[in-house]
Amino acid sequence: MSYAQGDLIEATDYNNIIGANTSTNTSTLHAAWAWGGNCRGYGQTPISNVAVSSTVTATQWATLINTVNSANLHIRNTQSGLTANTAGQIIGFSGGLPTAITRINQDSLLFATNSAVIANHNSLTAYAAWSVASTSATQTRAFGANVAFESADKARFFFNAGGRLKFNVSAVNNAGANSRSAAAAALFGYLGGIALFGANTNAGRTGTGGTLVANVTTVGYYNLTVANTTVVDVTSTTTNYTSDKGYLMVRTNGANQGSFRDNGTILSFWANIESTSGANAGSLSFDDSINITPTVTVDVSYPEVTNISNTWGAVTVTRQGS
Repeated sequence: MSYAQGDLIEATDYNNIIGANTSTNTSTLHAAWAWGGNCRGYGQTPISNVAVSSTVTATQWATLINTVNSANLHIRNTQSGLTANTAGQIIGFSGGLPTAITRINQDSLLFATNSAVIANHNSLTAYAAWSVASTSATQTRAFGANVAFESADKARFFFNAGGRLKFNVSAVNNAGANSRSAAAAALFGYLGGIALFGANTNAGRTGTGGTLVANVTTVGYYNLTVANTTVVDVTSTTTNYTSDKGYLMVRTNGANQGSFRDNGTILSFWANIESTSGANAGSLSFDDSINITPTVTVDVSYPEVTNISNTWGAVTVTRQGS
């Protein structure tokens, strides 16, 4: 029997509405609420099935409705409009229940709020100075950070529930440094970092200036590969150094590290800097040395824990490169 007005609510109907813990059926609550798969699933405690021979109680029905309301509050900061029964009440038919569950699955990556930003998670420190004597050769360096999750599914839960990352890059031109060094340091300011990196999107670069070649905001956790994906591409506008380039890139350590279609347990963010000699890589200038001190950090905003519980654990941020 299916859930319909005028019928008895049987255990099978109830179980079909909530689904299995690992359900990916978007007409079931657990596809979004529990383990799910890929870009659905918050990893929350599943609602227990009712034995086929048993009666669905008002308490069990209330658990279902209250969970739907919690999911709705997480997504929209408003309840679903459904009211939970109390013991002794007749469980009435609600055509809004299947609709509410379908909407939760459709909008499961949306969220009304998330937790406060933790700036410079794991307290990364500056690199040693990038120091190069005058040379006509193009100098290329990469500065990055890895963001590691405790497991493949915890990575999914983090992004599915609204967790976001912000990659930041900066550099200071050290005392006595010259024009090439200043031009290289300026590239970091043009890049700035990548804001609001989430499940399928980001908010683009945070820097200003330079010539912006690319600022790809349609890149997030689920559409990365093991190859670097360029999110930001800038060219210098500093006189004599307009061949200088800066890139912000991201990659993952590979899809399906677990069994539920994740996209990796480690994200690697990189700033790639290409510094040319003066006169746009023409002839060597007397002031074509480099002496800057770069810094990369990652800010982390975990999902909210008012309407859902922490199933994503803690991320670990480590500096990459030297």
